[in-house]
Formats: sequence, structure tokens, C-alpha cells
Amino acid sequence: MDFTKMSTSEFVAKIHEAQAKDLKNKQHQGYNHPEKRLPNKQGL
Repeated sequence: MDFTKMSTSEFVAKIHEAQAKDLKNKQHQGYNHPEKRLPNKQGL
């Protein structure tokens, strides 16, 4: 990714997109809420 050719607004939009994706993944993985985690074979 070439940040030198990117405008500030584009850069900020990319950061926000990455943060939203990260938050969604964390919620899906159930961090801070073990009861919401997906079941895995290790835990059985």
C-alpha cells in the first residue's frame, strides 16, 4: 500500500475500515465474553 499517494481522508477511511473489521472479528471470536466463543475441540 502506497501511503505517499493517498490523501488524508482516504487514509483515515482505511484506518476506520480496519478498526471496524477488527472490532467485528473480536466480537465474533467472543473476546471478553467466553460464553460467546465458538466451540473448539480443545475445550471439550
